[in-house]
Amino acid sequence: MNKKGIIIYLVMKGQDEFVEKAKTYFQKSSYLLEVIEINDWQDELSFESKTGKALFHTIETIKQKNLSLKCYISGYSLAGLFSLYAMHELDLDGAISVSGSLWKEGWLDYLKEHPIYHKKIYLSLGSKEHKTRNVLMKNVLKNTLETYEIYQKENQCFFEKNVGNHFFKVNKG
Repeated sequence: MNKKGIIIYLVMKGQDEFVEKAKTYFQKSSYLLEVIEINDWQDELSFESKTGKALFHTIETIKQKNLSLKCYISGYSLAGLFSLYAMHELDLDGAISVSGSLWKEGWLDYLKEHPIYHKKIYLSLGSKEHKTRNVLMKNVLKNTLETYEIYQKENQCFFEKNVGNHFFKVNKG
């Protein structure tokens, strides 16, 4: 089967069962799947850290090895925010941000200062995620909707609100 593109999926180390399901799905899809396991969520997904910059290098290497394919990046939570950021910094074709940490201070300013064009972007958020006592995280719905508005102007952007919150159906085993 000819592949249309590649999805780089940032996932927390230890999510083996989920990763195996994703790999099985993508074997039948028109996209390749490249999984990058994240050991230290805070450090490796930090834009300023050495390991965050090393992650950019890994993503760029994957992109270069697959130059004939469209390249997308995907992540959940902080990895969702990092995926959007990487799309800007590495000129990827698009990103998937599931329950992205778009409440982070400075995100909207960055987005406004670094416009992008002609990308494919998917944003999703749980319907209860903004219902929290945490002052910053309360802004996640507002910031996600503002992110959607900004992207929608010059890109193909989709936003979906799902039932639940950030920790809905999380395996606590």
